[in-house]
Amino acid sequence: MYFPPDLICTPEIRFLTIENKIINKYRNTVKMYTHSFSTSPFKLALIAATLSPAVAAQDSHDEVMVITATKQNIPIEHIDSSVLVKTGEELEKSGIHEVKDLEKAFPGLIIQTRGNRTYANTTIRGISSPDFYSPTISVYVDGVLQDSAFLTQQLINVERVELLRGPQGTLYGGNAQGGVINIVTKKATDSTSALTGITYSNLSQQFDGAAAVAISDTTYADFAIRLLKDQGNVRYIPTNTDDANDSEDLSGTARFHYLPEESPLSLTLSVSSANLNSHEEWYLTEEEYNEKATSTAIPTLKRVVNSYVLDMNYDLGSTQVTSITAYQNRNIDRAFFGTQKWVEDQNTFNQEIRANTQFNQDLSALVGGYYENRHFDTNNNGAQNSIQTDNYALFGQSTYALTKSIDLTGGLRASRYTSKSDFAGNSAWGIESYNEEKSESVLSPKAAIGWQVNDTSRVFASITNGYRPGGFSPIPRSSGDKNGYDAEKSLNGELGWRTKLLDNQVHFSGALYWIETSDIQLYTGDPGSQVLRNMGDAQSRGIELDVTYYPTYDLALTLGATFGRSTFESGNSAIQGNTLPYAPDTTAVAGMEYSLPQTWLDGELSITANARYTSDIFFNEANTLAQNGYTLVDLAIQYAINDNLSMRLFSNNLTDKEYKTFSCILPQIPSSLNNYGTGREVGINLKLGW
Repeated sequence: MYFPPDLICTPEIRFLTIENKIINKYRNTVKMYTHSFSTSPFKLALIAATLSPAVAAQDSHDEVMVITATKQNIPIEHIDSSVLVKTGEELEKSGIHEVKDLEKAFPGLIIQTRGNRTYANTTIRGISSPDFYSPTISVYVDGVLQDSAFLTQQLINVERVELLRGPQGTLYGGNAQGGVINIVTKKATDSTSALTGITYSNLSQQFDGAAAVAISDTTYADFAIRLLKDQGNVRYIPTNTDDANDSEDLSGTARFHYLPEESPLSLTLSVSSANLNSHEEWYLTEEEYNEKATSTAIPTLKRVVNSYVLDMNYDLGSTQVTSITAYQNRNIDRAFFGTQKWVEDQNTFNQEIRANTQFNQDLSALVGGYYENRHFDTNNNGAQNSIQTDNYALFGQSTYALTKSIDLTGGLRASRYTSKSDFAGNSAWGIESYNEEKSESVLSPKAAIGWQVNDTSRVFASITNGYRPGGFSPIPRSSGDKNGYDAEKSLNGELGWRTKLLDNQVHFSGALYWIETSDIQLYTGDPGSQVLRNMGDAQSRGIELDVTYYPTYDLALTLGATFGRSTFESGNSAIQGNTLPYAPDTTAVAGMEYSLPQTWLDGELSITANARYTSDIFFNEANTLAQNGYTLVDLAIQYAINDNLSMRLFSNNLTDKEYKTFSCILPQIPSSLNNYGTGREVGINLKLGW
């Protein structure tokens, strides 16, 4: 039986996979705040530091969901920004297995691949990023920033996903201008467990495996693996090869945790790898797509991403110190458009140290430092470029309770960003070699005020600066590219509210936002020869609404929508007044989960339905290429025989709606070339745990 939050009336309160050892130690310490930040957030931080999950219980009527993306472990009821959360269970029931599929769950979030799943456009609140090397949304997994070419990574062993909308630059720096997706994975417990799942559909096959084991009284390990094979549906005419656009994606993670009960120190070492072997990058005319056949040479894409992370936490009583050290390597070998060859090698090291302190019941603060070094090498048909970036930052954020119902938050991040480009030159394009450097210092302040109207209602307002760093195009196309492009900066205002109505049966939240962006960064030019430029100023304004209704214990209804307008403003007369690419005016997501009352089967039978609407999307700044508004519908029936065995029948894109995710026109080809969304998928999933 599914029990919605705040309708749980039994002593056996639902914890979202809380680690048993941590529950027993801290269950009696976590309580609902008596006012804005007065209930021992340092104890909440200690739970997070020892790898506990995000939910603890106050009593038999409430759950306190602690949002770790704030880095201060603040209950969701007390956050002064727009935040949405989906548990791993909810994501599984909705058929969401990749980061890019989160747009099914979070209204206003757009993640669309361009050609292949390595390059994705991200949009939120109208802040779009056709530059897939510098997304407007940062993705974090267990506190570690993910590679920009990894926005389509698999969601493996997920506890929950948090979406913080709006700039998060104070704590996360550049590339968090639109928001942060924070992925929290399940952690090992003091008992051995395992889980396996198999999915088979008309479009793909997937295998999942996960295991957790207690090595000793203080040491635990967990492992997860996923193998995904997409069959493909395009025929290569010259060799009569069927399913020429197939792909395989193998991902795995191993983690080791040191969690002694009586020690203030905790450690986690993580090693993960993802290997994609794909033939998916097709740019087809509408005729080719309808025929599912083309004479264009079969593209290839090999992407390998390896990550290594050491997470250390130390509790000093009222202060918790966290250190996260991460190294990530990405290799891409790509062939497309018949003759285009593209190779990338990127190595990224980053180090963050932060201290979270509760001075007293009214004042808490977080301070930290961050360093990142990134070395990017690329070769496009012999044109070679090497770009090295260094990012240094000091950041801090503090919250003070003025009264029992009103609190103030202030934050500041000081960043120093340096980028060096060493281009070997290209005589065919008439570009000489160069070695150039760009540096900039950025201050990103934040101010917010929150009013806790009552136990279930909060109103907040904030004003924040956001930015994306400047830099150089990966491959220059003209001599002017050696000057690079400048940082994109924004001023963001937000007025939001969060409340519960009808005896907690209705959870409602919303926000009004406005964003003024200067020196917006966009790709311009024909595909295959595009470069990054600053394209003037832009403006985004809108409203977000999210409501969840629990009419009974058996039924949950959700509806989320965004309404806004994002346009180019001054600084570029050729496109002034046009809509920003990949920024629809309206998005909506409606969902239903219904546990069917029945006595003829043991276990639980439930139906999950999801419908999402996206209004017109433009693919270029001139607004000449577009996808009209469309609606996609997903449906699934799940039968959970017991806690360890379940079966799920599903259909994604039930109506088989055709829609484009990218469109372009090449000078030598009269008709547009397009990438298309996934058609109807029908399949079954079996999951077994023990």
